[in-house]
Amino acid sequence: MHTRISILLILLLGSLLAACADPTVTPPGQSTLMATAQDTRPVEETATQPSEALPTSAAVSTGPLTGKIVYDFEGDIYVMELPGSEPVRLTTDPAEDFDAEWSPDGTQVVFRSHRDGNEEIYVMNADGSAQTNLTNYAGADWSPAWSPDGTWIAFHSNRPEGSGIWVMNADGSGPRPVGTPPGVNDYPTWSPDSQRIAWNCTFGRFLDIPGQGDFEICVVNADGTRLVQLTDTAGNNKYPAWSPDGSKIAFVSDRNGWPTLPDYTPAGYEEDDFGDNEIFIMNADGSEQVNLTNHPREGDSFPAWAADGRIIFTRYGCLIAMNADGSGLTAISREPCSEADSGGFPDWYQPAEG
Repeated sequence: MHTRISILLILLLGSLLAACADPTVTPPGQSTLMATAQDTRPVEETATQPSEALPTSAAVSTGPLTGKIVYDFEGDIYVMELPGSEPVRLTTDPAEDFDAEWSPDGTQVVFRSHRDGNEEIYVMNADGSAQTNLTNYAGADWSPAWSPDGTWIAFHSNRPEGSGIWVMNADGSGPRPVGTPPGVNDYPTWSPDSQRIAWNCTFGRFLDIPGQGDFEICVVNADGTRLVQLTDTAGNNKYPAWSPDGSKIAFVSDRNGWPTLPDYTPAGYEEDDFGDNEIFIMNADGSEQVNLTNHPREGDSFPAWAADGRIIFTRYGCLIAMNADGSGLTAISREPCSEADSGGFPDWYQPAEG
């Protein structure tokens, strides 16, 4: 944990200097952004305001939970069949393994590992065999995301050619930058047609809290063109997850601050954090941003979609599923969410019907 905090602080400080020096970055409040630090063509910025309306066609699913969930617990990757199977441990290395995500066909898992003394992207078979380092880079690579067509893996890298969002072939070859504006850029997610990538971005901006970046959600074409900022609110907007039909993006936001203070102090309260994390949803163009969980007594994070339109997320380590309108909350982890059926960074695979 201390390693991750130190890396983030270093990136944030470096990013602030880069933002001040880079004339291609549009200051906050102006109407255009630049495509990347290397591409200075102005592109459209989606100007949106949060809305209390539910995004168009938010799905409500019925029936039992099905499929497989991959997630991390106490520094290792686990998989669990739904409904109700016992978790299976996939990694056993003493170093930390997390940030796991399924391949589109469910036969492999890509994940982040510290086992080489730095942050690397690994891949393994769905049973935990054949664990292989894909990036083999001396710097830092993390937050992998597999494209739905199986061709690419997007990830964060701090390589000299540009620190930000990169893509590589699924075998680790051909890495190239696609989104490297100033600031911290990580945790990408693909549109279902594999043509666009959304991620956390800061443009080198900070909150009025020491050491905290002003995270928003950005999106770019997979070829690195047409960078757009989708959110612009108080606090942080992070961890985007694109819906299977491409119409919506779920994400985490602490924009509402700490609404229960001073009457009630949430279990996850941190004085230096902007606020309580909630799961939000918006249309893919950034419009109609809605709080789905609306549970300020608990912290909610790490949303991921199932093929049937349900969303899985974590609440202080408890794995929970819900419909895309926030209804139908279903506990997956057993209370008190301290055993191997609990954890973080979940991803949900459901095989195609038929």
